[in-house]
Amino acid sequence: MAHPAEAVRRDVPRRAALVLNASAGTIAAMPDAAGSLAAMLDDAGYRLVAPAQPDLSVDHQIDAALALGPEVIFVAGGDGTLRGAAGRIAGSGAVLGVLPGGTMNRMAARLGLPADPVAAVRSLAGATVTDLPVGEANGEIFLYQAVAGRASRLVRFREMQRGAGVLGWIPLARAALRLVLRRPGRSLRLRCGERVRRADVAVVTVPLPDAPALLRVEAVRRSGVLGTVHQAWCWVRGRLAAAPAVVTCERPRLAVQGRAAHLRVTLDGELHLMATPLRIRLRAERLRVLRPPRG
Repeated sequence: MAHPAEAVRRDVPRRAALVLNASAGTIAAMPDAAGSLAAMLDDAGYRLVAPAQPDLSVDHQIDAALALGPEVIFVAGGDGTLRGAAGRIAGSGAVLGVLPGGTMNRMAARLGLPADPVAAVRSLAGATVTDLPVGEANGEIFLYQAVAGRASRLVRFREMQRGAGVLGWIPLARAALRLVLRRPGRSLRLRCGERVRRADVAVVTVPLPDAPALLRVEAVRRSGVLGTVHQAWCWVRGRLAAAPAVVTCERPRLAVQGRAAHLRVTLDGELHLMATPLRIRLRAERLRVLRPPRG
């Protein structure tokens, strides 16, 4: 039986452009990342329409790539870089090629790509093109997950840690400890259909390409210090629904209301301040992406 991706398979694009976030962790550590990835793409059967320009900003690189009309635009960077690029590429007709280069690389993992960018290029030889569901929060797209509530503040401290070595973990650890010890506030109200739920944190995850077109919503109510630690551990392992005081539902859209006029929200790991009510939905327009062939 054919894999569901075969239903949307198209001829694999060959004319390509390469965009790099030169400051992303893995990319920055590679000697001549642009040259190495370009050579690997050539070996995998993709032909760059122009040399990569990693000295330019990602936005300027995407502008230059779109002007050349490639069939696929490979973007090497972390989840935040991919989210920004996807917003530009989605309506262009080009296909997005994901090359992991950041800290978490959750999008790459969801597509079945290796964490190493060179290995990821190898895996995309003979790739299929599939349609990826895209989430939207107050008009801003996200590819993997939106998190609303106090826990999203940890992202700011995670950014401070990058490149700071062992000492950089201190502010992050302090912030996490304050979050655990802080009294639960039930500051969020989630409207999933006709039901309203109170929660401290709302986690909204985009479905995989071959899953039903529904957002997975996890409403988290903190339950003391040990319960909060357990919830955090389950979250890190990708099993938040199994934690205590977590209610899960699946919806195509939802609204999140907070006590203040704005909420801190992370979209694919990047922190934003958004007006309430926060309206989250699946976009009708999907993003075309390369996916490794299934063995």
